[in-house]
Amino acid sequence: MDLIIVGDRSDRFCTEVLDLVQQAGYTADIFDVCDAARLFSIGMEDGQVFVTPDIPILLRIQPPSTIRNSFDDSFIYGECLSTLWAAATLNKSPVINRPTPHSIWGKTSYSSVLTAVRAGYRENDMEIFSSQILPPHTPQVNKQWYVQDLVTYNTTAYPNVPQGAGPYRGRWADIDPGYEIVVVLDDQAWRSTNVPLEHLALEQQSINLIRNLDLTFAAITWSVSENLETANIARIDSFPLMEQIQFVWPVFAPALLEVLFP
Repeated sequence: MDLIIVGDRSDRFCTEVLDLVQQAGYTADIFDVCDAARLFSIGMEDGQVFVTPDIPILLRIQPPSTIRNSFDDSFIYGECLSTLWAAATLNKSPVINRPTPHSIWGKTSYSSVLTAVRAGYRENDMEIFSSQILPPHTPQVNKQWYVQDLVTYNTTAYPNVPQGAGPYRGRWADIDPGYEIVVVLDDQAWRSTNVPLEHLALEQQSINLIRNLDLTFAAITWSVSENLETANIARIDSFPLMEQIQFVWPVFAPALLEVLFP
């Protein structure tokens, strides 16, 4: 096998990459965390760590649910995740996104503001986490207070309440913003639209942010002001959906093949 894709067959991005790789003449398959972990052996010989098989890996591991349904299932998943973490970290072949000693999801966080700060972005926004719906303390001009349920991820504009029972996250955002998605892969970045935003240098900014988060592949959604003069980070996805990638797929796909099979 030439590539291991760790993800879910219901994930369209995984299946699109699988088709891409196979059409290019390589062999690959999609495995969940536990099946992927069972493929690897990790050992040490003469003071050197080795991983078998040592082949490219594409990681699409979503963070586990915050609600534990079964202790046994959670324990087994944790053991498998640890094995896969070690294999992907020590593997000498290309890995997207390679785990670090700190995390298997880079330095991203459930908090958008914290993620932006870790990425080196000067974030002046406020974000509140609470078990109950909290109204904003001080109104802001041309801003709307949005509330997100952290279980269902449904988001509504206050005072509307999102579907779910909490806990909640609240944050200010532009009332009617425009958005630009920038897809980053290693040292390359592509904007999803042809809107004249060259003066904002979103591609280079996005590359720098992703490096600071210890990622090699991600999508950054920028909130762009109506006059196109400013842009702020709205969201950073270390596992972007195919819907976020499809606009740049014609240039992203060959670049991905070059990274996986140099």
